[in-house]
Amino acid sequence: MADAALGYVVQRVGDLLIDEAVFLYSVKDQVEWVKEELQAMECFLKDADSKSKGDERVKNWVRQVREIAYRAEDLVESFVLDADGRRRRRKGFIRTILCCRLPSPNDIILLHQFGDEIEAIRTKIDEINGRRSTYGIQDLGEEPRRQIDNTVRERRRVVLHATYADLVGMDEEKNRIVEHLSDKSKKKRSVISIVGMGGLGKTTLAKRVFNEAKARFSHSVWIDVSQQYSAEDLLGEILLQVKKTGEEELEKMTRPKREEMLYQTLLADNYLIVMDDVWDTDVWRILSPHLPDAENGSRVLITTRSVEVARSADTSTPPLKLGFLSEEESWELLSRKAFPNEEDIGVVCSEPLRDVGKQIARKCGGLPLALVVLGGLLSTKGPSLRAWRRVAETLVWETSKDGRMCLDILALSYEDLPRRLKWCFLYFSSLPEDFEIKVDKLITLWVAEGFVERRAGETLEETAEDYLEELVQRCMVILVRDLPELRCRIHDVLHDFTVAEAKEVGFLVCHRIRDDGGASPLDSSVRRLSLQGNKASYWDSKTTPSLRTLLSFRFDRQSDIKRTFPHFPDLKLLRVVDLGRALIFELPEQVGDLIHLRYLGMSSTKITRLPSSVGKLRHLQCLDAEWTQIKTMPRGFWKIEALRQVIVPFRMEPEMLVAGLSNLQVLKEVQAGRWIDSCLGSLTSLRELQISFIEDCHHPALSSWLPELRHLKKLSLQGESVPEFLWTTPPSFTSLEVLTLIGEVRRPPQESSSGGDQWPPNLTQLILWKTSLGQDSIAALEKLPELTYLYLGAGSYEGNEMICSRGGFPKLESLVLNALDELERWVIEAGAMPRLRSLEIISCRKLAMLPEGLQQMAALKELVLRNMSPEILSRAEKEGEDWPKIQHIPSVKIGNRYDR
Repeated sequence: MADAALGYVVQRVGDLLIDEAVFLYSVKDQVEWVKEELQAMECFLKDADSKSKGDERVKNWVRQVREIAYRAEDLVESFVLDADGRRRRRKGFIRTILCCRLPSPNDIILLHQFGDEIEAIRTKIDEINGRRSTYGIQDLGEEPRRQIDNTVRERRRVVLHATYADLVGMDEEKNRIVEHLSDKSKKKRSVISIVGMGGLGKTTLAKRVFNEAKARFSHSVWIDVSQQYSAEDLLGEILLQVKKTGEEELEKMTRPKREEMLYQTLLADNYLIVMDDVWDTDVWRILSPHLPDAENGSRVLITTRSVEVARSADTSTPPLKLGFLSEEESWELLSRKAFPNEEDIGVVCSEPLRDVGKQIARKCGGLPLALVVLGGLLSTKGPSLRAWRRVAETLVWETSKDGRMCLDILALSYEDLPRRLKWCFLYFSSLPEDFEIKVDKLITLWVAEGFVERRAGETLEETAEDYLEELVQRCMVILVRDLPELRCRIHDVLHDFTVAEAKEVGFLVCHRIRDDGGASPLDSSVRRLSLQGNKASYWDSKTTPSLRTLLSFRFDRQSDIKRTFPHFPDLKLLRVVDLGRALIFELPEQVGDLIHLRYLGMSSTKITRLPSSVGKLRHLQCLDAEWTQIKTMPRGFWKIEALRQVIVPFRMEPEMLVAGLSNLQVLKEVQAGRWIDSCLGSLTSLRELQISFIEDCHHPALSSWLPELRHLKKLSLQGESVPEFLWTTPPSFTSLEVLTLIGEVRRPPQESSSGGDQWPPNLTQLILWKTSLGQDSIAALEKLPELTYLYLGAGSYEGNEMICSRGGFPKLESLVLNALDELERWVIEAGAMPRLRSLEIISCRKLAMLPEGLQQMAALKELVLRNMSPEILSRAEKEGEDWPKIQHIPSVKIGNRYDR
């Protein structure tokens, strides 16, 4: 796995050669040599990684490769830093080491020092290469990986075999799949896929389904695919089971012969084929032509960690996505494994032991694999309360044999990632456990770190969105659709893996500082640091001179960290700094010396001003100053051409004097002002824009310039009234997906507007406050074909009756009605909102009853009624008049309690 870390450094050195060409001109050849040598060493790391598992010498070799790579990166960046410092100190005219002049004495000294360092690196690389042959490390391609994966697969099967008898919480899923496989009305061959992250029980579920359904088919086949496979082996394995072909005969067959025999054998009868653990789409492409569709009810069942694999096999059948077990189901599975020979667990498991057991089960986050592993561990302890408590208090997956096996199985998904996705996934190690990060912020951090490659025709942010989507498709990242804001996280056990792996490869260190100030010392080579705890002042920035990334989380607001956090002169190589919520009151003037800085986050801090030196940060891409007390930005700040995202404190008017921020993607929380006339039209790359305190005098400029922002996806406008151009010039807003309007809409689109005014057609989310809409506007809204989220806030709707008509809101999934003070009657016609899953009705005090139409909404899974009149709350109770309308909804929350 070290190849991901080294690959990142190689890429960084290459980027520096491009981005810092002025400063590196005179040493370009030396830097190129370093890059090429490191690239050559990459070829041997896969073999070294495999051998390091059992050989400490090889493990040390891998560590030395990583350290020399980091040393090279430090050297190149430090040279750039020194050269830039000398350039800044010169007055009168620009002179750099690029200029055609005799070098100054200081330049000669610097070049000499650089040459000495390069020579030392060259010598070290020669030594490392010599040890490579001594340890027998070779460029063996994928062979070492195959050996590792085979071992892990065998261990995985042992665990799954032990799990099979303990299928918990999947009866509904099992019955659905068996029903699909056995449906005689479906004659055509079909494929159904079970999708989920490693350890969720996909194979266990498939095995139960297979054993229950196989008797209904003439041929039933189970094949294990996994990451390493060959077409010949897969074909042969199926033939062995359906043709009863001898292995000797099979060995003599060519691949075309195997394909023909398989097709002819399966043509006459119906079959069930289970393909377990499929990793890529090529498997189905290889096998599908030789699995005939004789329209006799044949079926294929696939288990996979990738949604893409499932979709490629059959687009007509939605994949079954497995979720995590509930707390009760988790305890049931854990207790079965902890007491394998007990029919009545209550007899041997006391109440205190059960409480501790449930605490341990919660640590598994509903992941069956982890529960089975821990249950097996507890089975060796017996019903000892003291032993179970020790497990609960000291559980670290890395330190036990079974825990390590669990992580190794989950690590298969990580090893299968392309290199850049490995960097992005390891970034989750910087977050606290259970932390949900905003998707937009995560993407911005990835871009600032340099993880995202440039693709023709795409912004870096769009490419990063693809990265995240792939991690989601691979079931490694969980999206949390806390609309209107999208967040994501990873499973707790996967988080433990990322923390251990990031530390192992020198990617990042999580520094958890205890309340008593205790913490392990930090190595001077630390490059990324995530500070987590209440006593941040115990971190000494002087101990980490190579730091590139500094992130902070969960600080005690009462901690005094102003004096020592952070000391920027010690951290000149920083690229990313996020001090959100830290109790700091100012940034030092030396922040301007951080010439590599890409990301500066200080949201919710006590900072009241930014030093003028911020304008020197020519590489700065993102500034997040939300919820600070900063009143103005230094004028030089608005001239930083590299800016991609700016989030300013509430009610700040940008002091843009000239156009030039052509790279700016996000501008949030800004106040309307003269800048709209002078600069808004030049911000042609904007994807997200929030403007507040709009007055009527701003409408003409907004109407002129906003339609020119062709890439705009998210727009928020707030004022006494909002401009009407949004629907009077709809062709300009086909890219707009998320819209927030706070203020009166004086001439909104009406249902009767045939071919005239209309809402932006591709909206997926719409948030309205104080817009004073009527029923005609709702009738126009419900025709939006892509709308999935609608929030109607206070003053957004002024009618006393609202009607959602048949076929209206075809894709709406979430609806919030909040403080609609005049609403007395709500009608939902049959067929309206067919996909609605979540409904919240808050503070609509005049609403007399719930709509009859709720009873027909089969997709509705959650209903919240909060701060409503006592009458309607009483009607919604069990045995109340409205209860029959909502009794089918799985989750009903009335007031502050859940009925189920």
